[in-house]
Amino acid sequence: MRAKNVTLSHGECLDIVARQFGLKDWNVLSAQAKRYEATAQRRASQLKGWAFLSEHPDVYDHGADDDPIAPGGGTAVIRLDPLLGPRRYPEHSRAFGCYTQTISAVPFHGKRVEISGNLRCQDVSHGATLWARVDGMPGHTLSFDNLKDASEGWLFGTMSWIDRKIVLDVPADAISLHYGFFLKGKGALWAADFKVEEALAEAQLTSSPPVQHRRAPAWLTPTNLQFSDVIDVPAIAS
Repeated sequence: MRAKNVTLSHGECLDIVARQFGLKDWNVLSAQAKRYEATAQRRASQLKGWAFLSEHPDVYDHGADDDPIAPGGGTAVIRLDPLLGPRRYPEHSRAFGCYTQTISAVPFHGKRVEISGNLRCQDVSHGATLWARVDGMPGHTLSFDNLKDASEGWLFGTMSWIDRKIVLDVPADAISLHYGFFLKGKGALWAADFKVEEALAEAQLTSSPPVQHRRAPAWLTPTNLQFSDVIDVPAIAS
């Protein structure tokens, strides 16, 4: 530029670099760079005992975070990157990031379990909250809830710290308990002070009760040992 007798100040040069990245000016690029550094540090130190699940985990900033007013002290965050996210998810409703943890359901057999936590969110477009599931044998879900239909369920927009909880029955044949929190669409979700504990017997379920006398999958018990039960198969045209 100097060879063409075009004089640029140092600040103007910085803004040109920022625009090469598709950003408004150097201040925006500088802020983004600091956030990416924090994102890299979070990804390098995974949350012990938790797994992050997403179709495209590379477009999420997730992991431990600091919030001096967070209940219980420690905080975890799920944030869809505002630049990379739209490239992977042109339709924001398809974006989904989730933290999950799995434990044995045996200590809760025949009881009700309460999964609770404190959440706050920022600019959430399609919802965020807790979720929980009780499983029996592989592929056999006994109960599930993500507060979709609850009056105190999904969070949208920007909200300060708020309680959410899920109460589920744990049948005697339950094997595993899965729980966590998720972000759907754009925005950011923070979680703190998670608890998994036995609920009072009279505690109200947050989802519909599981169907009583569920029919066991065919592979759980001996079936058709006398070969009398047949399935009609359409004849193949010759």
